[in-house]
Amino acid sequence: MPHAAHFLERLDRVTRAQTEFALELYRDHEAVKYVLARVHLPEKAERVAFAIDDVREGPFVIVTRDGAFVTCLGVGMKHDHHVIPRPQTDALLAKLADQRARKEVAQRELRPDEEEGDLFQRIVSRGSRFAREDFVALSAFESLLGESPYLAMLEMAVEALRLRAPMAHGAHKVVIKGSSKPMFEKLDRIEWSVAHLMMLSGAAERRNLDEILDTTKNTTGTPTYSCSAQGGTTFFLRAAWAAARLGKGVLPVYKRSLAETDDWQQQLDAALGLAAIGMRHASTLAEVKRILTSHPFIGDDHPDVATARPLDRTRGAICALLYDTLEHAEERTATSLAIGRDYAVLCGQNVPDGHPLKFEKPEQVSDDLARTGMLSLDGDIHDARVQHMMIMALPLAARAEAEHFYFPREVVRAWFGQWTPEESLERLKRFAEKKKAPTVNTQRKPGRNDPCFCGSGKKYKKCHGGPQATPG
Repeated sequence: MPHAAHFLERLDRVTRAQTEFALELYRDHEAVKYVLARVHLPEKAERVAFAIDDVREGPFVIVTRDGAFVTCLGVGMKHDHHVIPRPQTDALLAKLADQRARKEVAQRELRPDEEEGDLFQRIVSRGSRFAREDFVALSAFESLLGESPYLAMLEMAVEALRLRAPMAHGAHKVVIKGSSKPMFEKLDRIEWSVAHLMMLSGAAERRNLDEILDTTKNTTGTPTYSCSAQGGTTFFLRAAWAAARLGKGVLPVYKRSLAETDDWQQQLDAALGLAAIGMRHASTLAEVKRILTSHPFIGDDHPDVATARPLDRTRGAICALLYDTLEHAEERTATSLAIGRDYAVLCGQNVPDGHPLKFEKPEQVSDDLARTGMLSLDGDIHDARVQHMMIMALPLAARAEAEHFYFPREVVRAWFGQWTPEESLERLKRFAEKKKAPTVNTQRKPGRNDPCFCGSGKKYKKCHGGPQATPG
């Protein structure tokens, strides 16, 4: 009797509800092969048991290693096959369902004159106007890409540095002319492609993330600094998010980079990555806090302040701010969402009255728009107030999904319109002068009567440090 027929006959060994699950697997061979390709099977295992319920007692669906159905075993029936627990199967099937939904988005995104490969051109062509729909469509193919998005990101980061270095000199005096616009546009597209490729890399399956770790195991610095090096808050937060996605195994790399680097931006990248790993992987949180506290905070009243190196003070200040953020993660998340709401109100000011994306009050802004507003904000990392705001947003970023860093297309069109070269010039000015000393705020947090870091001009206690910062 053929295996498939034998399997169907043996369904009388399980309950009606269990039969439904077994038939779902039987009708979807692609799903079965998807699961089998993503679990660790013993090398000599010729058959595999899918646990329908209890991992020890069963019942079980028995398949061959390549996914052909063999039989169904009832509760208590003995076997010696490798077992895939039901929760693991369910989790992988949920991922497959999400991937299929993303492929449907990708098909809807394609114009009549486009093929699937053309979607990847959007990474470069759309720059800061890359929308959530663009990312979701591209992420449908992440299981097929391996480490290629990450390698492409490294290449783009090198090209951004090559273009930016001569352009940054004297950028504060630059007047944009027609002949210079293409170069500004090229730089803008390359810088933002680094951000998009970082997100696509971080959104990969575990096996692809492991390929990235293997590629970078002998390099100096962190695997995500190429993204942070683009110099904006959203680039640092995306790098931290990707570090959390890389997982617990990369913790020693970020620990070493934080301790050894003498570049304040690399310190910031490493510390943010550590904190993000601690936020996303609870089992590492205690170790992350120990690492952060191993770099002492040297404030102005510290006995060693006169002899401390500026970079050691910077490292200690960054670690103290992040430790405080981890200790008050929920409060910081609420404050970050409040800032995101304020940003959404500001962005919608020029939208016509009555438009659904024009808000009169922050309370009208959804959590989704507020979250993306905070995570996509491209603040100047050289501004101490902006640094503090970014560090506050770390819990929000670490727990986010990749698409949360992108506004839906209707929002992009309504709020931001067409790109202008002046945007690229403003970013370029951040790199115009090599700062002799880091500008990281060496205070743990703003005093209640200090100016708020958001730039409103109000005191911290009257703005994002007050009770009104928590969204209602």
